[in-house]
Amino acid sequence: MELVASFLLILSIYFLGCLALVQEVVRPNRQLIIEGETKKKQWTTNYPKILSLSFAISLLTTLIAYYLFLS
Repeated sequence: MELVASFLLILSIYFLGCLALVQEVVRPNRQLIIEGETKKKQWTTNYPKILSLSFAISLLTTLIAYYLFLS
């Protein structure tokens, strides 16, 4: 139980740190797309890319940290 709690705590801290670093490298942007005939407006962003990249990096670093400290 303590192992899972510490894993989640370290993962959340790493995620916030990686999110800050990834946002410096991959700038968040919003782009308004207007469809011609219907005059429908839609915003497209790269937020899912930033969040998934940050989570993948933080998960990888957390697993490496646990492997090094538990072995």
